[in-house]
Amino acid sequence: MTLLLSSLSFAQDFDTNRMNRDIKIMENILGEMFKTQFTSNEGTVQVRSQGYTIFGSGSSGNVKGTYIPGYGVIFMIPATSNRYIISSGSSGSNRQVVFQYSSDDSDRTIDKESVTTRIGEFLQDYASTIGQLKNNESILVIYGSANATGNRTAVYSIRGDEEDRPSSLPVISVSAKKSDLDAFRSGRINSEALQSRLSVSTSEDKERLDLKVLGNIFGTALGEGDGNEYHLISSNSLSYMYLDNFGALYSLDLHRGHGLSGTLRLGYLNNSLSEEKEKEVQDLRVELEKREQKLNETLEQEYDELVAKTKEFIIDYGRTLSSLEDDQYLLVSLNINESSDIIPERVDFQVKKSTFNQLDKGQISREAALNAVTLTEY
Repeated sequence: MTLLLSSLSFAQDFDTNRMNRDIKIMENILGEMFKTQFTSNEGTVQVRSQGYTIFGSGSSGNVKGTYIPGYGVIFMIPATSNRYIISSGSSGSNRQVVFQYSSDDSDRTIDKESVTTRIGEFLQDYASTIGQLKNNESILVIYGSANATGNRTAVYSIRGDEEDRPSSLPVISVSAKKSDLDAFRSGRINSEALQSRLSVSTSEDKERLDLKVLGNIFGTALGEGDGNEYHLISSNSLSYMYLDNFGALYSLDLHRGHGLSGTLRLGYLNNSLSEEKEKEVQDLRVELEKREQKLNETLEQEYDELVAKTKEFIIDYGRTLSSLEDDQYLLVSLNINESSDIIPERVDFQVKKSTFNQLDKGQISREAALNAVTLTEY
């Protein structure tokens, strides 16, 4: 269960646990709707089967949702990026990666039209069940990432070279106003009217220099560690995009490197040493409990330092985003690979562009700007 750990400036009656429950349910629904599989004349596989092996990351099972007060909920669906399939079969087998579930075979093809249609179906059939959203807030679903290393799956044969690499899809985003979803749910408008009110946009990988510069800054700040600090897993662990109806989004995958990680399994130790002398077992348990406490304190300290450092970089360098309007947002998501009961799986930082302008004009202090960054932990 995903929990919101830090308090936000919500109304007193806002139930953060309920919102996180709703988002988690929607993440699972989207994960199923956008699940993919490899198919050919020789058969179909999902991940691994005789004659085929799928490598890489980017499964649509990693859907991430975020609630931003005043804007609404954003869901990000990773396309099948950095994936390739090795086939032992012969060429000419009509191999392709398609959506796993569909009532119509023609809808299983992964293209701009089918992705847009699926997002529209999700918004119509499920999104209205997200509670506590205001009428002027939206639900935005984003498919793909503009600067990812390709978002399609290539097929290779062990008998030859690469057989198929479809052209990359653009980043596709579809959003709906909460008021329109409620109108459909209550029967005031029909399905056709709701679909006509959806906002659909695509990005054809148009490079924005200011986003790239800030991405390089984050890459430099979090790209290296001394073995104990949190840092990027690899050079492909940072992605970003610009959305006309939102602003700039950055996603960074981090891990702790070669330092201590995880928790010590004291219960397992007790079971495995149950036949030893009781005093020796107890002494060892006490020692391990001390080490676990020290580890937890170390993890907490390093995580606090990561949060503080990230907020400072956002305020000090986020003002370089010249393409953002005053009412748009900068959202930075840190996905922590080695999370635990002590450290969250993800932490989001969000701030409005107007905060940077106020800081530049001397209307607010740097400390006030740092406090304006909203922190959400999952």
